Amino acid sequence: MPLFQVSTRIQYGLRALAYLAGKDGPASATEIAGAEGIPGKYLEGILGQLTASGLLRSERGKNGGYRLSLPAAEVTVLSIVEALEGEIRPTECAAGPGACDHDLACLPRRFWLGLKTAVDEYLRSRTLLDVIDPAS
Repeated sequence: MPLFQVSTRIQYGLRALAYLAGKDGPASATEIAGAEGIPGKYLEGILGQLTASGLLRSERGKNGGYRLSLPAAEVTVLSIVEALEGEIRPTECAAGPGACDHDLACLPRRFWLGLKTAVDEYLRSRTLLDVIDPAS
């Protein structure tokens, strides 16, 4: 198993959001699933999470579907990851003091906290616009 691997949920969520960022209007879950090759039922759960987190808006009706709640330049990749998987933690001890038996006496803990900080900062500094237009 790879040491670090982005979940399928995050990969599909990012692809769905990138698809929506390229649309002028809303898109249905069926349209997104077909265009991106994502299983429909799985995508519906992902879209539900993204809507609950405020990253997407759901519109009902004949021409309804999903659309971004914010411009792509304002949606950080960290907000997407956290909406779909929660806080990033390379180890449980990165959750905070008291998370493991070794607690503050654990020498590698600072290393893991540094890794978490670096990953969080990178994802916070990248937006959905960076995903769809790397030259931006």
